[in-house]
Amino acid sequence: MRLLLFDIDGTLIIGNQAGRLAMGAALEQMFGTAGALDDYPMGGKTDARIVIDVLATAGIPQEEIQQKLADTFLLMAEFARQIYPQRSIAPCPGVLALLVELRRREDVVLGLLTGNAQTTAPLKLLAGGIDPTQFVVGAYGSDDLDRNRLPQIALQRATELTGYALTGDNAVIIGDTPADVQCARAGGATAVAVATGWHAADSLSQCDPDFLFEDLSDVPTVIRALLGESGENEQCG
Repeated sequence: MRLLLFDIDGTLIIGNQAGRLAMGAALEQMFGTAGALDDYPMGGKTDARIVIDVLATAGIPQEEIQQKLADTFLLMAEFARQIYPQRSIAPCPGVLALLVELRRREDVVLGLLTGNAQTTAPLKLLAGGIDPTQFVVGAYGSDDLDRNRLPQIALQRATELTGYALTGDNAVIIGDTPADVQCARAGGATAVAVATGWHAADSLSQCDPDFLFEDLSDVPTVIRALLGESGENEQCG
């Protein structure tokens, strides 16, 4: 059994700043400020980390942030339902065809490992034309501040769901940032990097992922990499 954990922004979809806008609106309503959110580098960060960082810098007490964090994620979802459909969110190249093929495999569990909160992740996928229900397990940016702890959360949930004792040896993390590669390493998983986000292939190659693709359009080659059927450190596309 192979657990495939996909990042969302820059990997499955191009979000056109939709997440930043929904978060900013929620922070403004909940705390009266979004701090320096417009300038905050979100790539590879969890939503929990982002919220705490920008509000702490804006002078909001840590205790207040923690008390209101869960409600903030719910409020983000409310704004997301309004904002996401207006932002021309679209799937990244090759993603829809790849998911069709992966859903046909009985030896694959599709999941998410994303910095997005669990409340907003499915809404962003839906806005990008991707059915979120095909991802039967996941770890989210509302689960932990540290992205590197998300693989173990996803593995535990997948083990409970499937009954298989899944470990990093059975898992692949697919993402578009150096943080995704680092996260895969932290979880003992295979790291697949794709240059459809903010980081070019040359930049991602410096992180030494197991596989590197310009995009996910070459579906047969990508599937071989995801299922461990081709050589490591392969650069494609």
